[in-house]
Amino acid sequence: MIRLSVALCGVLAITACTPVPTATRSVSLGQGEVVATTPAGYCVDDVASQTARDFAILAPCATLGALAGVPAVIGFATVQVGPADSGSVAADELALRDYLITQDGARLLSQSGDAKDVDILSSQAFNSQVMIHFTDAGPPPFAGLQQEEWRAFTNINGRLVTVGVRGLAVAPLNEGPGATLLKLVLAGVQAATTAADQTVPDA
Repeated sequence: MIRLSVALCGVLAITACTPVPTATRSVSLGQGEVVATTPAGYCVDDVASQTARDFAILAPCATLGALAGVPAVIGFATVQVGPADSGSVAADELALRDYLITQDGARLLSQSGDAKDVDILSSQAFNSQVMIHFTDAGPPPFAGLQQEEWRAFTNINGRLVTVGVRGLAVAPLNEGPGATLLKLVLAGVQAATTAADQTVPDA
């Protein structure tokens, strides 16, 4: 789990953190079929990530004690890869978008499973991707994160990939930076067969 004290070190006094040279910039998920490569300035949180469950957390490298430049947008991202053939739900992005903005969809987006906690702010559907911007009044996935979230759903190698982005409650992201970070993280999540040919997305 992300330690809030470490996160605050990165956001409020990032140059005061004690860096170490090691950093993990990519992680394989979905039985090696999907690779998540972090944007510039971000690293994989090896402690909090649960790769056995195809779940990864990406955070500014400095908050993890790794040597790297400070990203232009400071936040935290999660990447979840579903089982084989789960990506079929994203094949019709309009239908998925329409579902997510219903009460049942809001229940799915909510950390607590309570649709009343969720307020959809905007939604987009294009190229087998769905992006949802919403607030969740329930407890955040990790203590100290803001209630506002940007989340994307897409199909990679037949698997449903979900990417979520939030800022800190003490330094929240707003619409522009939040959407930018979501797109940067999403750009780095690719099929393993093509990931090696792609450059690391810039922040």
